[in-house]
Amino acid sequence: MRSLLTLVCLLELASVARAQSTPAFESNGSAAAASAAQSYAARKKSVALAVTLEALSPIAGMGAFYAHDPDKGTLLAVVSAVAAGAGVGAAFWLIHLDSQHPTGADRWFQDAEQGTAVTVLATAAIAYVVARISGLVLAPEATHEFNENLRQGLGVPPPEPVIPFHALAPGPILSVRF
Repeated sequence: MRSLLTLVCLLELASVARAQSTPAFESNGSAAAASAAQSYAARKKSVALAVTLEALSPIAGMGAFYAHDPDKGTLLAVVSAVAAGAGVGAAFWLIHLDSQHPTGADRWFQDAEQGTAVTVLATAAIAYVVARISGLVLAPEATHEFNENLRQGLGVPPPEPVIPFHALAPGPILSVRF
């Protein structure tokens, strides 16, 4: 009876040990994780490249296009292209009006045209600068969003665990009030 009980216990331990030691399953799981990590590393977008594209391109939104955010990239590209076109047109109109010297009633029309051209030029410059700054701000955000969506889609764990940070100072707390 004693030997039968020992045999049953050993068989039970052996079945547990067999169930826990499956190196083929573990290697397939880690191989899939390694494959996903390699795929993520190959397909992720560079923030530095997105910002560089945005900074070097005369049209805003190139960093967003690089990060696969065509809606925001198209909006910025249209705004910056229209602003640049309006600014160039207003500058040419001012250059054209500079050589004319009307008198009488034509002087009033030239002043209205010149005032409109200056207003369009200033508004276009402001819109272009705002679009460029928005593109420079959007490029890293769109790249991070693309990389995060890619990481989650491939099932790659985050590069570091997210641990909330709570600073606790040991000992007495010193407070100074003014």
